[in-house]
Amino acid sequence: MNAIRQNITVEKYQNYRLGKEIFPGCNLVNLSPKQAEELKQNLWENGVIFIRKQNVTASEFVEFVRQTFRDSNLGYRRSQTLDPEISPDLQSPGSFILGNPKVLSQDIAGKAAWQWHHYKDFLPRTEGLALNSLYVVMLYGVCTPEEGMDGQPHTTDFLDMIQAYNNLEPEYQQELEQLSMYHLAPFYPSSEVEIPRKLHPLVSTHQITKRKGLYLGSDSSILQGLEEQPDLAKQYWLDLFKKVLNCTPVYRHIWQPGDILFWDNSQVMHTGTPYDATKYKRIALRIGVVNNRDDYNC
Repeated sequence: MNAIRQNITVEKYQNYRLGKEIFPGCNLVNLSPKQAEELKQNLWENGVIFIRKQNVTASEFVEFVRQTFRDSNLGYRRSQTLDPEISPDLQSPGSFILGNPKVLSQDIAGKAAWQWHHYKDFLPRTEGLALNSLYVVMLYGVCTPEEGMDGQPHTTDFLDMIQAYNNLEPEYQQELEQLSMYHLAPFYPSSEVEIPRKLHPLVSTHQITKRKGLYLGSDSSILQGLEEQPDLAKQYWLDLFKKVLNCTPVYRHIWQPGDILFWDNSQVMHTGTPYDATKYKRIALRIGVVNNRDDYNC
C-alpha cells in the first residue's frame, strides 16, 4: 500500500471538491445551532472540510461533536482511565489521542492508518448498523510535525470516491454495481476475538446527497465469491484501487496546529502519512461518530 502512495505524482493532488475551509476566525465551541447545521451541510456537499486556529480541550471537543451530530452516547461507550503523563485537557471519554504525545519515540498511536482505507472502524462490530451509515471522523491537530518522512509538509491524503465512480466508464460502472464485498474494520485485532464481516455493495448511494460512489473498505476486503481465495481477492482489490487512483485526483490536507479536520467516510478514503517521531511530536485528538438518523432530512 505504501508503494501505491509513493507512485502518486504532484499533478494528482488537485481535487477541487474536497477540503473546504469553513468559518475562518470562529471558535468551535461557540458555534450556534444554525452554524452547526451549516457545518454539516458543507460536510455532506464537500466530503472533507476543516476549521483552522482552534484551541479547545478534549472535553469541549467531545461536547461539540455530541451536540452537532446528536449522538447522546458519545463519551459513554467505554470507560477511560486518565494517563497521568498526559495533560487532562487532552483526555476525555469519546476522544482518542493519536501520535506520540509523551516523548519523541517511534511508539506511535495510529501508525496503522498509514494506508488507504475507509475509516468505518467500529461499524462491523455494531449489530444492526449498516456500513452505509453516515460515519464522520474529526481529527484535531493539537501539535503537528513540520514535515513528513519525505521532507514535504505533513499531510493527510483523501480520495474522492464519488468522483472515482463518475470517472469510470459506464460499462465498468454497471459491472461494479452488481458486486459486493465483505468488510472487517480496517485494523482488526489478530486475537481470537471473532468480528463478523459485513457485506456491502461496491457501489453505494449516499444517504443525504443521493450521489453514487465506491466503497472499497481496505485491502482486507474480500469480493463476494472469493471468500475461499484470499490471494485472488486481495489482488482484485489492489487492481481496482490502482485503477481508481489513476483516474481520481487526491486532496492533500497540509496540517497546521489548531486544525480540526472533518471527513465523511461514505464519500472518501484516506491515508495518514509517516513522520519522524524521534524528531517531531504529534498530538491529534480523534473522534468518530454516526450522524443521527433523525437529521437526514436537514
